[in-house]
Amino acid sequence: MIAGYNISPTCVRAAVISYSDNAVVNIELNRFNNRNSLQQAVRQLTLLNGGSSLANAFNLLRTRVFVSNVIRQGTALIAVVVTDQIRADQQLTNEANSVKGQGIRVIAVGITRQGRVDTNTLFGVSTNNYAVSVTDYNQLSGAVSSVTQRWGCFPVPTTSPPVIGN
Repeated sequence: MIAGYNISPTCVRAAVISYSDNAVVNIELNRFNNRNSLQQAVRQLTLLNGGSSLANAFNLLRTRVFVSNVIRQGTALIAVVVTDQIRADQQLTNEANSVKGQGIRVIAVGITRQGRVDTNTLFGVSTNNYAVSVTDYNQLSGAVSSVTQRWGCFPVPTTSPPVIGN
């Protein structure tokens, strides 16, 4: 996913949250200033064992990653969720709605091989059904490429100055 973006302090910045039963911010939003160093750091992360509390990850996204003192004015806020287990849960629904209510666009990618992805919930936590599912991790590369091209860039909302004269 990172390869599709120009990671820099003035363009795209990225953070990484890992989650299982709990969630942790592995990479803070302003930590890496280029694509190569961010990719290297992501490769060094280890997968967490345990359950899947995406609700906790959404909470961290709102309260620790996309906070007003870190976000540049007029920035498009995009969160990409990659999961191999997601089930309907009221806490998850509430947290997803809180994230989306703050103007964060959520893109979801589900890996369905083990039968632990409820696709209705996957699409439900995403913004405007920005979600895809693949059967296994080998297809993940193609899926994230598709996601990057389809939904990974959004125009930043702006207001037009008033028109004066004829």
